Amino acid sequence: MTMRPISSDDPSATITQAVFDEVRRAAPNGLNFDLTIDSSLEDAGLDSLTRMHVVNCLEEAFHIRFTEDSLYNIETCRDLVEYIAAKTAPQATSLAAVAPVATTPPRKTEVAVARSISPECYDVEQFPECVAFAQRLAGSAAVGLVNPFFRVKQRVDRTTVQIAGRDIISYTSFDYLGMARDPRVAAAAKAAIDCLGTSASASRLVGGNNPIIEKLDETLASFLGVEAAVTLPSGYGVNASVFGHLFSSDDFILYDELAHNSIIQGSMLSQASRRAFPHNDFDFVDKLLGEIRNDFRRVVIAVEGVYSMDGDYPDLPRLVEIKRRHQALLYIDEAHSLGVMGPSGRGIFEHFGVDPCEGDLGMGTISKALASGGGFLAGRKSFVQYIKYTTPASVFATGLSPANAAASLAALEILEKEPERVARLQNRSELFLRLAQQHGLDTGPSGGTPIIPIVVGDSMRSLAISAALLHRGIDAQPILYPAVPESKARVRFFITAEHTEQQIVQTIAALAECFGAREFPAL
Repeated sequence: MTMRPISSDDPSATITQAVFDEVRRAAPNGLNFDLTIDSSLEDAGLDSLTRMHVVNCLEEAFHIRFTEDSLYNIETCRDLVEYIAAKTAPQATSLAAVAPVATTPPRKTEVAVARSISPECYDVEQFPECVAFAQRLAGSAAVGLVNPFFRVKQRVDRTTVQIAGRDIISYTSFDYLGMARDPRVAAAAKAAIDCLGTSASASRLVGGNNPIIEKLDETLASFLGVEAAVTLPSGYGVNASVFGHLFSSDDFILYDELAHNSIIQGSMLSQASRRAFPHNDFDFVDKLLGEIRNDFRRVVIAVEGVYSMDGDYPDLPRLVEIKRRHQALLYIDEAHSLGVMGPSGRGIFEHFGVDPCEGDLGMGTISKALASGGGFLAGRKSFVQYIKYTTPASVFATGLSPANAAASLAALEILEKEPERVARLQNRSELFLRLAQQHGLDTGPSGGTPIIPIVVGDSMRSLAISAALLHRGIDAQPILYPAVPESKARVRFFITAEHTEQQIVQTIAALAECFGAREFPAL
């Protein structure tokens, strides 16, 4: 790779050279073109995570911090250089001298002319994004790729599903403890319908409350070891609503770069200053809070108990120590750790032996291990009471249906009586991981959880392997760019306590065959 020479008397030479150096180092396969001030970071092969790495290195080099908003606008080397120049020398002029961009003076018009509105601005079928998406789907079908999304399951029976009339082993369900098909759970849901109907028919605040939901709140709090909990109709809605409700422009939200989209959307809604930090990099979190904590009213660190893409989890004791020292708040999304981690499935706090009260804001879902649909927030009694009466996801949304609340309550009671389900889940997950690694498959950072990615490193091949697995009687979804970096494209497996050892052995054998195959038959 060659770079355009930078004049030694150019005031931005040091910044420009530093940007070029970091982009060059981060480029995954090297650069086969001359790097200039207007080179696109996308053309250089930098995906979103790699760009964050470049930004972090430049922050260290120049002792500055990029704002969250600025990160969304960085597309070229020039964007990086100009931002750093403005931060290090606010009085500096534009970097036009580095690489001038031709401009055209605006035309003067004496008479206003009525503008014709293009159909793409008012006809939803002609929205450019809709047209482009339809073209991508058509293009994939034209080259023979099987669409793996929205597959219709005609029947679901614990670990198997029926797709196109065939019985298939499924690894696409969050039913970690196998209770969504438990007859006791189903009976509780049916009894609730008979007593209370199919819908709460109102928000809990104005008329949708009932004894089942109240008991679910109490049982959840007791199970988790906290003072109180409140269930809400949507797990996504909890994160999206609570961040905007509790935090404002005086606050700062620091979230893991792999945090769920609902956390990011909630952070944006809050209008607080916000920033992603490198995945599980708590040295970065510690250092950043040391620099900025006194600039804000409230500061919250948001992480997940288990990350649903990679199947790994954060160092909770380290996080607790950091949040205490910096007088910050800790928000933990336990959607994928409840029922999964700890000897009895109480989540990441039980796994590490940490007092659950150390988590200031605890969120989770009842739609995974607890066999229903909805979310909850748990913590101190006065805080939960405030959320219950005021957060939009509670006040302006219809409450959990009686069937959903009863199903989750029954599942929670079964979990307390049958902790061996958790042990069996952990055993099956360990077996799958060990066999996959013995066959030389890349399982990424997964460990100690039932979420196991098989990293392929290519989106098209991930699609092909998913289709080949389905041909062999196994349903596992591909995860493609931009959901993950192209180099981390994968096929993802969710293990449940109901998967048998024989099913797991059969699945690993099929995976090994797929990775060795040169052609992938269509279903």
